[in-house]
Amino acid sequence: MDRLHLDGVDVSYEVRGDGPKVVLLHASAFASWFGPLVERMPGFSAVRYAREPARVDGGFEPLSASEDAAVCARLMDHLGWPTAHLVGHSYGALIALQVAMDAPARARSVVLLEPALRGVPSSAQVVASLSSVADAYRRGDRDTAVDLFLQTVCGTGYRDILERVVPGSFDTAVRHADLFFQVEMPVVQQWSFGAAEAASVAQPVLNVTGDRTAPRFVEGADLLQRWFPGAERFTLPDAGHLLMVENPEALAVGLEGFFGRHPIG
Repeated sequence: MDRLHLDGVDVSYEVRGDGPKVVLLHASAFASWFGPLVERMPGFSAVRYAREPARVDGGFEPLSASEDAAVCARLMDHLGWPTAHLVGHSYGALIALQVAMDAPARARSVVLLEPALRGVPSSAQVVASLSSVADAYRRGDRDTAVDLFLQTVCGTGYRDILERVVPGSFDTAVRHADLFFQVEMPVVQQWSFGAAEAASVAQPVLNVTGDRTAPRFVEGADLLQRWFPGAERFTLPDAGHLLMVENPEALAVGLEGFFGRHPIG
């Protein structure tokens, strides 16, 4: 991984492939999940990255969604990429939308892989299910906190899938647990987006869900479709929330088709 320091934020990134530019956005704890997808898109130049704000008092400086989007734009500047296709998964999908709002010229298109949206019918149930995650993290039990969180969003069998396809990714997530729980989860809780904000996003949108995903993400996709009635909708077969891990081949084909319909330049 290459490294870059941007105004108090340390960024580690990797660029693979050659061709049209693609920026992959994720919570830093889970950025490795994009690896299987990148391997199947050699005709594109894809960057995946993790970033870490400055440490303070044993934790991290807060980072708003707009600030995180600015980090993405600064990384693109560093790479010499004036525009790119943005592909965001879960937390990263929120940041992809934020980039499209704050710096529209940066986003040729926006691919939203099961965004971590609030305001869906099952939101209260999801919040309640995360209370045990918060309790474990407050006790300092990062392993349990990450495990319970991933069980909640990815299902109880998530770890076998991850370790088979992206070995070591659970341990990587635990190492980034402080950043995830202190910085990124609060962004999800505070992020504000609705029809008015969606009206400012003019880029083509691809709205993706797995055919075996949790109800909250299906509800989120329905909400996205109301925000973006012109969005293309794509249901990925044989996949839950671990979309790019469970079926990277079909996802790569779907993305390549979408990017081909909306070429850069």
